[in-house]
This record gives sequence, structure tokens and C-alpha cells, in this order.
Amino acid sequence: MRRALPWVGFLSLFLAVGALADHAWRRARLALPEIGRRELEPTVGQGVLLGVLGGFRTVVADFTWIRGYVLWERKNDRAGTELLMRAACALDPRSRFFWENTGLSVANDMGHWEIRRRGGYAKVPKEIQEHVLRGYAQRGMALLDEGIASTGGDAALLATAALVAELQLKDLGRSADYYRRAAEARAAPWFAARFAAANLWKEGRRREAYDWYRAHWLKVLRRAEDGSP
Repeated sequence: MRRALPWVGFLSLFLAVGALADHAWRRARLALPEIGRRELEPTVGQGVLLGVLGGFRTVVADFTWIRGYVLWERKNDRAGTELLMRAACALDPRSRFFWENTGLSVANDMGHWEIRRRGGYAKVPKEIQEHVLRGYAQRGMALLDEGIASTGGDAALLATAALVAELQLKDLGRSADYYRRAAEARAAPWFAARFAAANLWKEGRRREAYDWYRAHWLKVLRRAEDGSP
């Protein structure tokens, strides 16, 4: 009988943990729609969410992201898509994937959804279209900045922000600044330094482009294993 007692205790503990986990997961699943749709604001609630969901937050973040992605595929619910994607970022703030794709979705896609909601390109005046697209690009940039801060200056996020600044905002100086930060970050993309210099050069800041790239080449690129021509 004594030999069986440890096993009985272990089995009881296992069942108790399983019941607790199931209860916590049901609470988390019930919380998602309310948090995602009505209560979550872009910069509020991360501490509450982490406290409520505890160790399940990364799992719930994945489910939340999937729900947001399904709405993104339908391309007809801007508010719901953005809220769910932001919720995933809040639940797992170290995830570069969530920040990057949320920022890109807002910057690249949602302005076009808004124009379509207002009647389409044939009905919305050109200047209004440009205003809407620029506004969403700025919102996407703000999200990418949040992600850069949350991930400790992730080089890939910096390069993504540089791309959005260049293509959506037509701001070569701002793009060059992000590319320079990416080039100087850990695990820098191979193209970041060259694009930083190239965008400064295109903007007419040729001496600055040359001086920075030369210094970066001497300090970093020349020592790289691939030779970095």
C-alpha cells in the first residue's frame, strides 16, 4: 500500500494540473472576443492580458493572429483585423513576425480597403486617396516603431520600416535612417548598408552617403567572411 501512495499522489496531482489547465484555457478562449473587439486599444491592456492569460499567452497569441489573418484575407473588416493583429502583438510583444506583418498590413493594405469602403477609386478624389493612403502608411510605421522598441531593435523590423518609408511615404531620408540602424544592428541584413547609402545619395546627400558608407565598410563590411565588395 505504501508503494502505491506516491503513484496515487502523482496521479492526483496530474489530474489537478490538467483540470486547472483546461479551466485556464477555457477562460482564455472566452476572453478573446471581448478583448479583441470591444476593449483592446492599440497601446492599452498588455499587462492585463498577460496577467489574465499567464503562461498561455503565446498560444493565445497564435490563435488571435490566425483569427486576424482570416479577417485580413476577407479584406472587408479593417477595424476587426487591426484589433486582432494588435492583440497578438500585445500578447507576444517579442514576436518580430507579429509586429512586422501587422505593420505591413496596416501600411500597405488597409488604406486601399478604406478607399473601397468610400466608393472606390473612381468615386474618391485623388487627393483624398493620397491622404488616406499616407495616413495608413504612417499608422503602419508607428506600429513598426513599437515593434522595434519591443524587440530591442530587431534588424529585420528596421529594414521593413525603411522599405515602408521609401515606398509608401516617399521619404528617402527617413528610409536611409532606418537602413543605417539596421546595418548597425545585430544580425544586420546584407543589403541594409548599401541601401542606406543609396537613399542618401538619391536625396542629394552624397558626401554624407560616401562618408558613412566608407566608415561602415572599414569598420564592419571589410571584416565580413564573404568579403562584402
